[in-house]
Amino acid sequence: MTPPPVASYPDIPASDADAARFLAQATFGPTRAEIARLRQIGYRRWLDEQLDPARTPPTLVLPHLQQVVANGVPRDDLRQQHRRNAWLWQAATAPDQLRMRMAFALSEIFVVSDREVANANTTLYRIADYQDTLARGAFGSYRTLIEQVTLHPAMGYFLSHAGNRKADPAANITPDENYGREVMQLFSIGLSKRNPDFTLQLDAAGKAIPTYDEQVVGAMARVFTGWTYAGQADAQFGRRNDTSYAPMECHPRYHDDQPKRIFDGIVVDAGSDCVATLKQALDALAAHRNVAPFISRQLIQRFVTSNPSNAYVGRVAATWTATSGNLGQVLRTLLLDDEARIRPQGDGFGKAREPLVRLTTLWRAFDARYVPPATGEIRFRFANAGDLTESLAQDSLRAPSVFNFFDPDYRLPTEAGSQGLYAPEFQILTEATYVGMLNQHDAMAWNYVGAPPTANTAAPVLDMSALVALAEAGNHAGMVDQVDTLLFDGRLGAPAEQAMVRMLDRLAAINETASNRAKSLVLLALASPEFAIQR
Repeated sequence: MTPPPVASYPDIPASDADAARFLAQATFGPTRAEIARLRQIGYRRWLDEQLDPARTPPTLVLPHLQQVVANGVPRDDLRQQHRRNAWLWQAATAPDQLRMRMAFALSEIFVVSDREVANANTTLYRIADYQDTLARGAFGSYRTLIEQVTLHPAMGYFLSHAGNRKADPAANITPDENYGREVMQLFSIGLSKRNPDFTLQLDAAGKAIPTYDEQVVGAMARVFTGWTYAGQADAQFGRRNDTSYAPMECHPRYHDDQPKRIFDGIVVDAGSDCVATLKQALDALAAHRNVAPFISRQLIQRFVTSNPSNAYVGRVAATWTATSGNLGQVLRTLLLDDEARIRPQGDGFGKAREPLVRLTTLWRAFDARYVPPATGEIRFRFANAGDLTESLAQDSLRAPSVFNFFDPDYRLPTEAGSQGLYAPEFQILTEATYVGMLNQHDAMAWNYVGAPPTANTAAPVLDMSALVALAEAGNHAGMVDQVDTLLFDGRLGAPAEQAMVRMLDRLAAINETASNRAKSLVLLALASPEFAIQR
């Protein structure tokens, strides 16, 4: 393994703000405790601990749901809301923050959605296990993960290669091309050939060079024939199964046994052995030179900035190549790179906070507490908790299509009609969704603050006691300082700080309570453009 480049910043964060900035990138939001700990142990040791499954084991959704059933909740009473709410609360509270954040990023690349399933509730365990598959593989080999994704029945159903059959002209059967296309376009090599720094490779006419064509899509479709749900006999091949979450199995009888010429002229030829055929095709995909820059750039966008420099992509991709796609080491390089750690001076750096991350950041900043009922299920009862896409335009594994909630190549529109900066999350950040998010945050900040939660509490309860104590002491500047660290990693600047202090002063002048002053400050912070953008 090649060592990372020598950093030009200290390993121990120089300030609480620097620690909070790192945690805003690497976790679902900074906490006071984690800021203090990071300043004690430094970036590298923190990453070592998070990347070590013996010290920080993965938090999983399916075992939680199974335990809820073991505790007495009938399986048929569980809904996808239980999974989505459980995952969201785990994201806000679990110790394996880096793994959960990475699995979340991977779920937006290797997309499966509970919207497009035959029966959303009967497939609950299957979707949960897919989520856990991404968590377990978050720091492992890309080549291993792409095979697990390919053979997972959640993906097999979603992209319709479960029960995919070889051609039979007499029966008017042709292999389904859905997965064969998307595994290239979205999960590995993209549409155009790239240099290691993600710049386009161009032909003699100055045009982008496609990575594949329709003939290759047809050949790849034939690669993924012969696979169906585990435990089926040949006579049952392709029969619908909503409950299985074991990897799909090979049925040679239904696999196309002819040679398949895929991208770059590579020929896959393993006869009727669909296991060997799959291995050859996935080996070729994982070895393609596009994979390192294509996936690295998307991961940078999910953690750090929507517009990474080509040099930044190149450094992360170099780690990918040197480690044969070790996702944990790629993530380490991504987060420790100078471009991630040294605060930017110009415009164009940063990314919009995803809606779910906004909510978890609020919960983590103010040490939210939630008490589930005795059976342990997590099913929030606040407005829109059953489907946060209604208010936040995003929920766990609930994208509208395989193209995720937003496109990594989405750009901001400009007045002149030219292409602006890349800003994927802005594809779902409209006037309507902004208001929906603000209303959701308003409910969290005003309705669920104060008294300790009980098993009947509808939502996690925020602890704003530190802000309230400062308000009672009339220390409005101190209140703003706390919010600046936890929600803005020290980026507010004097004009915004002064505006917030003036608001608090005016509220105090009309005898507004300390509690309401604290809530007003937090809501104003959540509505601000400085919070909307992570830099």
